[in-house]
Amino acid sequence: MIAHRRLAPRALATALCALAAVFLSIALVPTGTANAASSTYYVSAAGNDSNAGTSSGAPWRSLGKVNSTTFQSGDTIRFRSGDSWVGQLWPKGSGTDGAPIAVDRYGEGAKPKIAGQGTVDDAVRLFNQEYWEIRNLDVSNAKPATGTPGANLGDFRGIGVHGDNGQTLRHFVVDSVDVHDVTGEIKWIGGDPANNSPGVSWGTGWDRSKNTGGIIFTTTVPDIAAPGAPTVLTGITVQNSTIKNTSFAGITVKQYTGDAPGAVRTGWGARRTADDTLFRPHTNVTISGNYITQANTDFGGNGVYLTDVRDGLVERNVIDRVGVSGIETYYADRVTVQHNEVMGTHHAQGSADANGLDPDVGTTNQLFQYNYLHDNGDGILLCGCNSAAKFGSAVIRYNVVTGSKRWNLHMWQEAGTVATVYNNTFYSTDAPNMVSGNNSGRATLTNNLFVSGRSSAVFLQQSSLTYNNNGYSSNLTTRPASDSRRVVGDPRFVNPAVTGPYGDENGPRLDTAANFALQTGSVFVDAGATVTGSGGRDFAGTPVPSGSRPDIGAFERGGTTPGTSFTESFDGLTTGALADGANGWRVVSTGNEVRVVDTPSAIDKSVRLNRTTDGGGTDGTNLARIFGTPLQGVVTIEAEVMRNDTQAGWFGLPYVYNAGGVQAVSVAFARGQIHAYEGSTNRVIGTYTSGQWYRITLSVDTVNQNFDLDIDGRRVLTDAAFRTPMPGIGKVAWYANAAERGAVHIDDVRISGGPAPTN
Repeated sequence: MIAHRRLAPRALATALCALAAVFLSIALVPTGTANAASSTYYVSAAGNDSNAGTSSGAPWRSLGKVNSTTFQSGDTIRFRSGDSWVGQLWPKGSGTDGAPIAVDRYGEGAKPKIAGQGTVDDAVRLFNQEYWEIRNLDVSNAKPATGTPGANLGDFRGIGVHGDNGQTLRHFVVDSVDVHDVTGEIKWIGGDPANNSPGVSWGTGWDRSKNTGGIIFTTTVPDIAAPGAPTVLTGITVQNSTIKNTSFAGITVKQYTGDAPGAVRTGWGARRTADDTLFRPHTNVTISGNYITQANTDFGGNGVYLTDVRDGLVERNVIDRVGVSGIETYYADRVTVQHNEVMGTHHAQGSADANGLDPDVGTTNQLFQYNYLHDNGDGILLCGCNSAAKFGSAVIRYNVVTGSKRWNLHMWQEAGTVATVYNNTFYSTDAPNMVSGNNSGRATLTNNLFVSGRSSAVFLQQSSLTYNNNGYSSNLTTRPASDSRRVVGDPRFVNPAVTGPYGDENGPRLDTAANFALQTGSVFVDAGATVTGSGGRDFAGTPVPSGSRPDIGAFERGGTTPGTSFTESFDGLTTGALADGANGWRVVSTGNEVRVVDTPSAIDKSVRLNRTTDGGGTDGTNLARIFGTPLQGVVTIEAEVMRNDTQAGWFGLPYVYNAGGVQAVSVAFARGQIHAYEGSTNRVIGTYTSGQWYRITLSVDTVNQNFDLDIDGRRVLTDAAFRTPMPGIGKVAWYANAAERGAVHIDDVRISGGPAPTN
């Protein structure tokens, strides 16, 4: 398992504008005040609250001490690894732009534990606060079970971020946390309360439903009879985390709307029209690189429940055996859901649904693409199914949907909704329904490939539904007669009987979906229709078309294998010198050291490059990954890096080379500064501290010849030009050469490929 250690960015100067938020916190809760200059505070179960807390040798002890302190911009609160606390963590104060307050760990060992034990609503809580980053905690909130299933469920969350002050609250990063065992109650929006059972309630409405689970962002009002102004959250990121067995949902974002008994309706969270002026969504939400499962709870619902959001991105998550829906959007605008793997979704506690993906009621500008769904109860649900919200627009393209048990594509759309569904692959041996539902909206299906083990699989046929140039397996006798340009035959998949490997905590295995690519001789090759604005890339990132015409289905014949190209945690390697060729690494250590070391611990290793003298020629002291077939499309390169020296030498962390061996993307740590080349210009984009880990994430686009750079989840460069043209990535290297001296650690390397970005 990859042990993410993304630590907080460097503290910047304290911003005076944060004082208003600090004084507000003081008025609400009697607190102490942290030092005026940004500081680091340490907390250990072996500490003492009378200590200053500003060194690991004299840490605080209790959550109460932390909770009674108002922290300042740029402060960091570090809990000792291996320690545990029971109760609620609710530190006070707010950071500022560029100087957030961070919660993290220190020392070696397991992530520090915060266990609510069902005695608090939120095990970790923020309320009317902003500019916070929470990393590397183990969080739970389970009330002990009784003899009655569901009787221990309540209004519980692992991490809860809330607000009701009528302001816009900014910048929330939750990174590399493990949230698990949260016994949240289930409250359904509709249904008959006569069906209530312990822990499960029906007909509760919008505001009182689905507010529990693992990591929850919600806003409310101080007085439902006099709601005032909306509170809006912006800049939410949840990444690189595990969320396990957290009812109701894994991750939820939700806005208040005012529909409880006695409430004044605000309409902020229940959108009535596409341009509803009352709608006040949360904005700029990213859910990325998480593993979410409800496999060991009978009450687990959605993996990701993204509601009341404008400008959202859900990508590269693994959703494993959750209830109701893997990823659902609701009352949302401009959301992209891509490169996710969703498997094993099932019904939960009377739910109607068990789908992998669901752009639901009141959603506009939804783009669901490049996802791998397999072995779910249902495949994709399009549910613009509320008569009070007769609008919606969604594009569903280049998804691979296999092994669905009931529905493959189910549409229950009101008049006024528009769905465009093209170049998806649907394969099922069991599902009785291929395209089903009741569609009063307008839907167009083009270039989709439908393959079934049942000759009588149902295809919905209504005047509002247009079939155009789709592909059908030869056995299907129910092919829509209205599809006058249909193509029929044997798809000649690579291996439709594939049984893995599938995604886990290390990320999705989109490469497994390539077993549903077309082989030579398939009638569906070069048989598709041209779709305007198709994005130009298939599931694997191959240009569309690659032949004379587009192919039918999610893959172009002859394309590359998608998904993770490489993941390395180094934990399974023997401590000591790393040999050239070990695990496929190219290692150059002439006169110097490239070693696997027990840092941060013997069960969480890293590689240390230590350069003390010249050697190695141009390669220098080098750890590299070489790709015989250059990686193309959008390639994400991630690694944890740490300078651990007092020297000032220039280390490339990393450099990315084209197939000719020329540097195209360069990120370096040197002389206390972080550098990156934007075209031919060397820019200083930040500073670093020796002994601190940083996660460097490059999104390299070989089609548009540019890259994005994130440091600890914060975007620092967008669409930066390459130094030199790079049609494909030939090598990624972490190194120093010539007269440069110093030492660095590299860990948790991940290189994944995917399609180019689309409009």
